[in-house]
Amino acid sequence: MNDNITESEFQEIIRRRSNNELSFSEFLQELSRRGINEYEIEVATGQATYGGVHSEFKTDSQVSLIISDQFNGNKVLEAIANISLPFVNFLKEIAEAGIVTYRVSIPEKRVKYIGIGEEEIEEQLKV
Repeated sequence: MNDNITESEFQEIIRRRSNNELSFSEFLQELSRRGINEYEIEVATGQATYGGVHSEFKTDSQVSLIISDQFNGNKVLEAIANISLPFVNFLKEIAEAGIVTYRVSIPEKRVKYIGIGEEEIEEQLKV
C-alpha cells in the first residue's frame, strides 16, 4: 500500500470514478490501495473530504441543497435502497430526509449517515 498519494493521483481516481471508468467497489479498492481509508460528504454542498494516515484531500462543491429540518429515517432508508441513482439525485433525496453528512469507512465497508439532530443510520456496504 502506498499511503503518500499525490494530489494529481487523487484527482485521477476521482476523474475515473466520475466518468464511470471505476465501479463504486473498484473506487473504494483504489482509494484503499493508495492509503485513503475514509471520506465524508457534506450533503448541502456535495463536497467530499478524503483522509488517510498521511493525506487529506477535498473536492469542490457540486451542489447547493437545503437540508430538511425534519429527520425522516424511512426516507433515508428509501434513498439508500436507491443508491444507484446519480450522485446529485442521491444527495437531494438524503437532504430532503434531513441528512447533513455521511461518512464512509473504507476498511470496515460501513457508512454512517448523520442527520439534523445528530440522528444516525449505519449501513454495511454491499461491495
